[in-house]
Amino acid sequence: MERRERQLRVRNSQGHSIRVVRELYLREDIPCHSPLCLAGCETPLNQGTHTGLAKEVTHYLIPDAQVTTDYLEILEVTELTGIVFTQSVTDYVQHEGGRRLHNRLKSLIKNGRKGSVLFNNEFQKFSYCERQAGEALQDWLTRSTYQSSVWYYDHLAGKIPIVMVTENREFLEEHENKKINVFVMDMKGYLDTFWSHLSGIDDLFEALTAAKEESVSKAEDEYSGYLPLAVLEAGIKAGRFVQGNLHVNKHNPMQEAFIKRTSAQSASEASHMDSDILIPGMGTRNRAIHGDSVVVELLPRPQWKGKSLAIKENEEEQLSNVSGTSPEEEEDMGDVMPTGRVVGILQRNWRDYVVSFSQDEAGQKNPGRAGKVLVIPWDYRIPKIRISTRQVDTLRECRIIVRIDSWPADSAYPNGHLVKSLGTIGDIETEVAALLVENTITVAPFSDGQLKELPVNSEDDPWVMEPIEVSRRKDLRTSHLIFSIDPKGCEDVDDTLSVRKLPNGHLELGVHIADVTYFVPSGSLTDLEAQSRSTTVYLADRRYDMLPGVLSSDLCSLISNVDRFAVSVIWELDQQMEVVGVWYGRTVIRSQYKLFYEIAQAMHDGMSDEELVANIPELQKLHGDTLNKSLAELKEAVNMLMHVSRHLKARRTLGGALELEGAEVQVQMDDTKKIEDLTPKAHLEIHDTIAECMIFANHWVARKIADSYPNQALLRHHPLPREGHFENLIQCAKAKGFEIRTDSNKALAESLDKCVDPEDPMVNKLLRSLATQAMSNAMYFSTGAISRDQFFHYGLALDRYTHFTSPIRRYADVIVHRQLLSAIGQMESHDLLSNNNLSDLCQHINNKHRSAQNAQRDSQELFQALFFRDKHPDDECCKVDAVIFQLRANGFLVFIPRYGIKGPVYLRSKEGQVVYISETEQPEWTSGTVQRSWTSVTVDSVLGSHTYNLFDHVTVKLSLQLSHAHPSSLRLDLVSNERHQSWVDIALETTEKTDIVKEVHTAAEEKPEKVVNFDLGSDFNRLQEMYGQTAEKDSLYSLFQSFREMALV
Repeated sequence: MERRERQLRVRNSQGHSIRVVRELYLREDIPCHSPLCLAGCETPLNQGTHTGLAKEVTHYLIPDAQVTTDYLEILEVTELTGIVFTQSVTDYVQHEGGRRLHNRLKSLIKNGRKGSVLFNNEFQKFSYCERQAGEALQDWLTRSTYQSSVWYYDHLAGKIPIVMVTENREFLEEHENKKINVFVMDMKGYLDTFWSHLSGIDDLFEALTAAKEESVSKAEDEYSGYLPLAVLEAGIKAGRFVQGNLHVNKHNPMQEAFIKRTSAQSASEASHMDSDILIPGMGTRNRAIHGDSVVVELLPRPQWKGKSLAIKENEEEQLSNVSGTSPEEEEDMGDVMPTGRVVGILQRNWRDYVVSFSQDEAGQKNPGRAGKVLVIPWDYRIPKIRISTRQVDTLRECRIIVRIDSWPADSAYPNGHLVKSLGTIGDIETEVAALLVENTITVAPFSDGQLKELPVNSEDDPWVMEPIEVSRRKDLRTSHLIFSIDPKGCEDVDDTLSVRKLPNGHLELGVHIADVTYFVPSGSLTDLEAQSRSTTVYLADRRYDMLPGVLSSDLCSLISNVDRFAVSVIWELDQQMEVVGVWYGRTVIRSQYKLFYEIAQAMHDGMSDEELVANIPELQKLHGDTLNKSLAELKEAVNMLMHVSRHLKARRTLGGALELEGAEVQVQMDDTKKIEDLTPKAHLEIHDTIAECMIFANHWVARKIADSYPNQALLRHHPLPREGHFENLIQCAKAKGFEIRTDSNKALAESLDKCVDPEDPMVNKLLRSLATQAMSNAMYFSTGAISRDQFFHYGLALDRYTHFTSPIRRYADVIVHRQLLSAIGQMESHDLLSNNNLSDLCQHINNKHRSAQNAQRDSQELFQALFFRDKHPDDECCKVDAVIFQLRANGFLVFIPRYGIKGPVYLRSKEGQVVYISETEQPEWTSGTVQRSWTSVTVDSVLGSHTYNLFDHVTVKLSLQLSHAHPSSLRLDLVSNERHQSWVDIALETTEKTDIVKEVHTAAEEKPEKVVNFDLGSDFNRLQEMYGQTAEKDSLYSLFQSFREMALV
């Protein structure tokens, strides 16, 4: 080991320059991370993870510091693998490139799919490069990179060429042909030589080069400069500034943005401590973009404003890009709230943005030359972006992806560059690709390397279970009647169930989950890809799997009549459904039936044997006594399962569980993918049966892993709702003369119970929907990251909860399987993540799950729009009943039960005219005014006046509102002040479902002695009292029960 000294000059906190001497110890055993290494110095695989350079590459790429900084986006391209980043380069990016660029570089190196590594060149004796006196920093960095390139080639005995990329022209000329098979190129030459076949790579290079070389002429600043970081941190600590993520109001993007404060961040007024902070207009937003982590200074109280109470038409707002407020809008403001301005940016959270060119943009005079042009983002919350491109005419009718590079203070718009085109606007594949990009979801095909890791299962080469693996597992193939119950068309069957009577009179309940971990070892390429995706993405017309099809739809899927590996949880339950014992372990199963929800429910409800056989393929192969016996056993199992589930559900009800889910709207399509109808999904008791069994398994697995790994178990936390989120619910209830109390869940349950309008059941349902919206989101976490008293799941009334039952489509479940198997001694514990690493992974999974949910919502809205695209405005399906649930200064918001759609209805147009419905039920636009109060909005016109109250029913007409730059949306126009005839059918159906729910609860109340509490942990009684969870008669559960029956999302 050789000792060296490095002398540095740095500035201290007082700004004085001081001399610092650092010691370096040079070694010869710094690993090269290459699988081609003959010296055996490659790093051992760390806990099964791939940390080395890619194997199947023709060369190793080593970029210098400037190339890494300027062209990191090119280095991030999936096809570019086998990249070596030197320590000197990464240190430069960290200190000179900024936090965001450094984080991107770290993510690239950590991404096992890229096969790229960090090489500690400054500690390797033969690659260390001393900086010479007077040598420029960039020259030294380039020379240091070349030294590392030569070392790599010599160290690997010339087994693979090395390509160094630099933009230093003088260095290029001097070293271009200095050493054989160590090639020195510029980025343009490298791409032309190795990647000319890669689509869009040249355009990306040109866009990055144009952005790099663009020089902006100095002009008067449009925005204020940011305060230094030290000032920002001191101001936050002193309470003068407030930090948070910027959230732009998508319904009023040019005027309103907000940041949320934590309880520790106090405002100047105690009464506003927990209030959001309003950032009004683009000027006070000061170049911050939706999602950025910002620092805000509160304005003096006389400058505080309120939210706009008017409905905004986003298209006009986006195109005008005006930051002022009209006198009319000033009158439409709500209560004054804390108002601030952005004084600094802590973290830019820029991403890829889908944009399009304005239809009014004139063609360029010289199409062969790049020119600056403004593009309009798909997301209303993002400002226009200025890019340089020569492809305006070619891409005018396309949606394209751009990335933001900078936003100087003297520019009205951020500067960016074009990445690639998605396709023609309006094409279904283009629109789906756009919503995936907007939600940061990547769906590239699985790579050859990932597929080669997996087993093959084909007619010529069928997959066979290894006898030694079967011998290690409990074999349930002949001893248990196992079956699955899933939606129609489900291919990725995660879970199966079994239930049977034991000789001692007890029941045995089994939940058997696909053993994904057997096929996906920790750290494998498939595991890294699954971790990156984190979840299967379900859209209205397709899905994007987390795992390759050979696993998700075949070897891991628990389809009927084939042997499969599973991880099972099996309970013994006594006559009161008390848990006597529980067993966890790996099993071999054979599912005998693959049922769908509707047929399982029909079986319970008494469908004839003939119809059951016609709908269950597995029974159609049987005849005579065998058929009768098998059908009887299946009926008994389904009925027994529903019986057990009712007891489990009643037990959670006693603990104060909430039922907060609403029915989804289903897009019905024919074989040609043409949309036939939009229908709310019917809720069946069998849905609750399956859900309850899964909740039961998730809870018991959570108990096991939390006890075994108290500081590194992956659990799921549902926090208490914030008191301020109930404000909208309280105000809406007042409109009907109801009082809502939120000081405890008991008080909320009792007050909601009284909010019943005998003439209109939708009133209670809408109020419950508003209560649902007040609830917080559940999140994954590591048990070592938060205190134990925060482990609870508020909605499910459980002290510990996790996700175990869907490993095919959720990566969190894969981690939980590994933790469970390790806890019971069936897997090595060294594969488990530490608390810090698990916390980072939980944050990643939470983000991916949120993105998938948003993509699913956007997909539903897209197909809702497509459904009405070909409908004539007079089509009967376009005129529907709507219920007013929120009032605005120029209209109101309605809910449409028929389609589960919420949207605005305008009473005042942009031109100032108001709509009046005449006696002939013909809407007429004329001069007049709109007056709003807390309970109603009144239209006064020259033709007459009409008052609309909260929860009134009106008839609206649905039509498609096309947009060139943004996603098309539905327009709701008022056509009648009366209820539509379709409301009668909906009201009858709702009443019937409510009666059924009441009957179930009445039955449960009549037999309370049969519902026995079971042990939910030693701390659960204390948590139950602390967090206000109550008994069934006072529980919110009994009031939220009908959420599954209503089409509220």
